Amino acid sequence: MFGSTGSNVNLKGRWWFTSMRRLSRLLGATLFPPRCCLCGFEGIWPDLDLCAFCRADLPWDDACEPDCITALRFEAPADQLIRELKYQQNTAHARVLGELLASAVRQRGQPLPQLLVPVPLYRSRFRERGFNQALAIARYAGRSLGVPHAARALRRVRDTPSQTGLGRAERRENLRGAFALGRGDARRRLQRAGHVAIVDDVITTGSTSSELRQLLLESGVARVDRWAVARAP
Repeated sequence: MFGSTGSNVNLKGRWWFTSMRRLSRLLGATLFPPRCCLCGFEGIWPDLDLCAFCRADLPWDDACEPDCITALRFEAPADQLIRELKYQQNTAHARVLGELLASAVRQRGQPLPQLLVPVPLYRSRFRERGFNQALAIARYAGRSLGVPHAARALRRVRDTPSQTGLGRAERRENLRGAFALGRGDARRRLQRAGHVAIVDDVITTGSTSSELRQLLLESGVARVDRWAVARAP
């Protein structure tokens, strides 16, 4: 007899759950077909609220770094989608941006991480905004790739001034000591993952992701990649 009864039950349950989720997404797309969030035409059915033309015209990023994957350049209309997500609470854009990031990851063809770790917000910023845009993007990218995310794996323990207008060295100093590992189960889950990816909306100088990467490596994580929807010039 091959396999245990328990593992067979788990496989059956996983198949049932996956099939029902696919069916529900198919039904939802049939009843409420996606529309392009940029031009309003019919979206790429059923997973992306972009039409084929607007998707093709996006400012795709062709930069190639071993540990850093970005889908787009921070130019129109990618910057519009990100700003509307962050500052106008247009959370529907998180799915679009997450899917675009997942597409870029697939195209790179590198081994997938065991865990996605979104860049955390300080608690006052989270209350002001109502959500963490990096977490929202990580949730959709992870769902598309089949990689779980850990919302509380990292904490922002110091409210840093805005990075806007700061140079690379100033940004690095501004972020020193601003982050810490999560507590309890969140910390243990992170440390059990040998390969994780930090997820953010935009990489500018890379100071934030580099600070987090160093923290994760010092905690015992073997490999840390950096993912972002867009790269600023």
